[in-house]
Amino acid sequence: MTNPVKHPIDRPIDRPIFQSIMRGIVRRCASCGEGAVLAGYLKPVEECTHCGEDFRNIRADDGPAWITILVLGHIIVPLMIYLGRDDTVPVWAATILLSVIMLAGVWFVLPRAKGMFIALIWATGATGKDMSPEDMNREKTK
Repeated sequence: MTNPVKHPIDRPIDRPIFQSIMRGIVRRCASCGEGAVLAGYLKPVEECTHCGEDFRNIRADDGPAWITILVLGHIIVPLMIYLGRDDTVPVWAATILLSVIMLAGVWFVLPRAKGMFIALIWATGATGKDMSPEDMNREKTK
């Protein structure tokens, strides 16, 4: 006879969504706000170095890239339209300017978006830990 295993998700814990999202945006642990949620530019940590919260099962997938494109698109497209209609700015200068703005924007927004998505997934408990073994096998074969 085996004892049922309790998952960390089963314990009652207060997970305020807004506070968790704000912690994720500054790339901090969604649980304690002290430890880093990313090791380096985009690599998520397996667990918080401060409180030990487990982030192994949280995958942000394409969410951070999607939100980065959404945010930067609203900045770049109006600039493209303006610079495309302005005959005083050479095409090469407009191309370089827009490229620099886009690269700087991606460098700034993408890790913050990833931290935000990890925190949101953690706060809502949608980590995938509670999936049945059949569902997990189905996900692996996709």
